[in-house]
Amino acid sequence: MNIRTLIATALISLILCGCNTSAHLQHKPDAKTLTALNTWKNDHFGMFIHFGIYSKLAGYWQGEKIPFYGEQIMNHARIPVPEYEAVAREFNPIDFNADEIVSLAKEAGMKYIVITTKHHDGFCLFKTKTTNYNIVDFTPYGKDIVAQLAEACKKQGMKLGFYYSLPDWHFPQGIARMSPDTTTKCWDHVNQVYSPLERVTPELEDYIVAQVTELLSNYGEITTIWFDMGLITPEQSKRFRQTVKKLQPNCLINGRIMNNMGDYMTLPDNGNVASYGDVFWDNPASLYGTWGYKEWIERPDSDKKIQAQLNRLCRTVSHGGVFLLNIGPDGNGNVIPYEKEVLQGIGTFLRNHPDTLDILARQAQQPTPTPIIAASQGDYELTTNNGLFHAALDGTGYMSVVEHSWISWEIESAEEGLYDVFIIYSPENNDKEYILSCNKQELKQVLPGVDRMVQTSSMGSIKLMKGHNQIRLDQAKRATPLEPLGLELHKIILRKR
Repeated sequence: MNIRTLIATALISLILCGCNTSAHLQHKPDAKTLTALNTWKNDHFGMFIHFGIYSKLAGYWQGEKIPFYGEQIMNHARIPVPEYEAVAREFNPIDFNADEIVSLAKEAGMKYIVITTKHHDGFCLFKTKTTNYNIVDFTPYGKDIVAQLAEACKKQGMKLGFYYSLPDWHFPQGIARMSPDTTTKCWDHVNQVYSPLERVTPELEDYIVAQVTELLSNYGEITTIWFDMGLITPEQSKRFRQTVKKLQPNCLINGRIMNNMGDYMTLPDNGNVASYGDVFWDNPASLYGTWGYKEWIERPDSDKKIQAQLNRLCRTVSHGGVFLLNIGPDGNGNVIPYEKEVLQGIGTFLRNHPDTLDILARQAQQPTPTPIIAASQGDYELTTNNGLFHAALDGTGYMSVVEHSWISWEIESAEEGLYDVFIIYSPENNDKEYILSCNKQELKQVLPGVDRMVQTSSMGSIKLMKGHNQIRLDQAKRATPLEPLGLELHKIILRKR
């Protein structure tokens, strides 16, 4: 693989696909948190580990291959709690080797590790006083996985983070559950018994606080706590944040704590990459369509996978983010050879080209170039190719970003002039009001959504000043902060009078 080609590809994507933020997470970091965020951002690359009871099942239940995420097999196979507990009673990952995993992460060029201390199934990989449903007290293995990993990280100078699921399908005082409808399959009726997006009851809230307190008290310095899923009230998010910061002020919190209580934003799983201005963010990525181990998942050629993940890593860093790449050990605790080979391939490339990520990161700190549009016979033609889409962020809920929120253009005019504005578009909504602004001027116009056919509408006229002008097209009102622009723009024509 040619390093110049790889860097050039990432930089071109930064220019062509870059988006600026039109909103920010509302929680403003203090000086210490800002320092911790910058240190974390400069690490560029981390290891995600999904490991638990689901790893033993390997994507099967009662001899059947279960689709979707392996770590959510309790949901997708609709496994009753007693039957899932029976699997836990036999969970014995005798091959788990924390030292080897940390060494692999270092070999891959990763600077921190985030492990699933508790996933949605409620099983804990750490010793806890809150429940016996944990790796030490409930299984023949009888040892604290999190403690082993913490010790190995400390020994090898690796930073450690904790994934923690806010919903808990095992907690006895959680929400009420339906009995499964045996006439349907999981792909017909997803989340029938359990759901990743469940309300956190007051009892579960207290339970979460108690477990987070243990995690941040018993395992040394933690670089980040990575909350996930659930339907969380603003009061709950605030309480969880206060719990973390009281125990470890420098421990960073991801945006999935919700309600704008995070220190950094987390993209949707395997999400599209764009530049998000001065907002800190990470990009969680899996090697295929699962996070937890599935024996039967299709694994593409490892060389192609190495190249694909290197491209994702470079695109993430070149856009200002941190890349968190997952492995899913098998039920015995082994990192499977395929995943080891992919990580080692990434590491080989990074060792051979040690400045790659730093070069990309420096580029991400520079303003994204925007096209300057020249007039053609007195008219200006604005398109998505010569404009710049802007992203909108919102830390209220789980899905925190939409890339195509609004669009802008930069025009350099040789003279002052008055221009009529025409917009040609395909509507994606019913009649909707839009604003086109320029030099403190605003044109408001309801754009028809007639039959979803291509439309041409006059928006009025604007004055361009001699020199630099910025034009912006946006919705007048949004139902939610993450509502996209809502039309397919073909062009905007500015016709000189």
